[in-house]
Order: sequence, then C-alpha cells, then structure tokens
Amino acid sequence: MNKFTKISATALFALFLTACDKPADKPAPAKTETTQPAPEAKQEAAKPAEAAKPAEATPAQEQADYNKLLEWNTQQTQAQMAAQQKLQSDLTAAVQAKDEKKIEEAIKTFNKSVEDAVASLDKLDVTSPSVKNIKDQNKEVLALSSELLVEQLNFATKAPTEEQTKALQEKVQKLQAAVVKLQEDSAALAQKFAPAAPAAPAAK
Repeated sequence: MNKFTKISATALFALFLTACDKPADKPAPAKTETTQPAPEAKQEAAKPAEAAKPAEATPAQEQADYNKLLEWNTQQTQAQMAAQQKLQSDLTAAVQAKDEKKIEEAIKTFNKSVEDAVASLDKLDVTSPSVKNIKDQNKEVLALSSELLVEQLNFATKAPTEEQTKALQEKVQKLQAAVVKLQEDSAALAQKFAPAAPAAPAAK
C-alpha cells in the first residue's frame, strides 16, 4: 500500500513541478466532410463550415492564458507540497498504528486539497487551445491521483488480492502515462514562451 501511495502522491507532486513546462501543439481545425454537391450548392455549404470554425487565439491571448496557468501552478505548488508531506506523515503513523479511521481521515484531507486545486483550476479563464489542453490535462491527472488514493484506502491495513493488485498497477500506469504526457506537452509550451537563453561567453 505504501508503495502505491508514494507512486500516486509523487505523480501528483510531479504535476505541479512540471505543469507549465510547455504546451501542446495547437489542434488542427476539424475537417468538415460533405458529399460532392453541385457547384452552386458547394459554395453555399462552405459558408456554414467557415462560421463553425473555432477562432484561432492571437499570440497575445495565448501568452496571457499561459501566464495565468503559470501563476496558478506557482500558487498550487507550495500547497500541494505541504499536502503531500502531511499525507505521507499521517499515513505512516496511521498504518503503523493500524488505525483505519486515521488512514481514511488522512486520505480525505489530501483529497480535499486536490478538490480545492481542481476548483481553482476550473475558475481559470483560458481560451487558447494550446493552454486549455494543458489545463484539461492538469485536471485529469489530479482526478486520477485522487481516485487512486481513495482505492488504496481499502488496502491500507490488509493485503489486496492478486486481481486487486493488478487493477491498482494498471491505474498507477495510467496515471504515470498521463503525467508523462502532461510533462511533455507542458515542456513544449514553456519552450514556446520562454525567453531565449543568453549566449555563453566564449572561452578565452
């Protein structure tokens, strides 16, 4: 149980360390498939397709949205560091005491911090597709981490069956994959907006 808890809590913490390293590429506009109409009808059909096409974010808007996400990440990093440390401390004490109630309270407290983070993320008003993609991935990782911790609660003081262990491992892998994707996409977005690094001085 401790191994799984450390994995999920660490994955969650990794989210806040790398959430804004870079954004994903802008999604390609959706293609509208239509049958081959007569020339006149084809021109008519083109108008609604253009109207339905989502507006591209301007560079200034994308930069502003990115800055909002950076600020959110900075604010949440310290809160989640504290929450993770408290979770590990409380769980260690509760497991050693074999106190299921304290284990449940520790995970509920941690999940409340996750819920607060998701609520604050929901309030973040971003419209740029690339930044919104990172925002949505943040929410997915938060939700997966919280869900996994709740399930681990059932095995805090008793060994899981082979099937339950396999199911937990699959969810851990899913969480890890989500974190890796978030890290990769966030790194790309950060690279896009980060100022160019100064050139190193020439060796004398």
